[in-house]
Amino acid sequence: MEMDLNHALNCKTGGLVKQGHDQIRDIIAGLARQVYRGVMVEPIMREGSATEPGLLADIRIHGVWDRERASFHDVRVINADAASYSTRDWSSTANETAKAKHRKYDTAAEDLNGSFIPLITSCEGVLHTEFQTFSKKLVTSLAEKWDKPRSSIAGFVRAKIQLSIIRAVSLRLRGCRKMTRSAIDDTNSQIIREEAALCLEDGAPISTQDY
Repeated sequence: MEMDLNHALNCKTGGLVKQGHDQIRDIIAGLARQVYRGVMVEPIMREGSATEPGLLADIRIHGVWDRERASFHDVRVINADAASYSTRDWSSTANETAKAKHRKYDTAAEDLNGSFIPLITSCEGVLHTEFQTFSKKLVTSLAEKWDKPRSSIAGFVRAKIQLSIIRAVSLRLRGCRKMTRSAIDDTNSQIIREEAALCLEDGAPISTQDY
């Protein structure tokens, strides 16, 4: 297939979509960890069985909506210009995607006495309403903990999230999709050899005082 803008944004070859998605996930988890407890990346919401597949979320956080209640979150970055969405506006596309996420995760979240909030954004950084609600709650909690003006924290959080989306999209457009492999299969042995060559002790950095 000919490579164009839409194909680059949609193509999962090489794992670039997943890598970008994980950057956004990690930024949100890192911000949440500053103010909430029980933050976990890729929590298992349902163990797999012979009759039912397992289910993972992207993030689990305790205390967002209720002090003793966990909330589960799943990130989705949508190319709203893809052919499958060409006849819909962003609002309907985001709402339909959110409903699909709720159908997939709500029951499992309820079984864990938790709630589920999808974190959906377009490639242009337009957040779905539930993502906006979550980010506003996060801003309020951070502002209270850090004793800073809410407007300042809102700008900080917005910048962090938007930059992570920009990096994710840039990776899809500019990243290399060709897979490479190392001639050395044992990564741990290679790391040991590298540290020995650098004269490192217990992974400690060498002194730069004499350089």
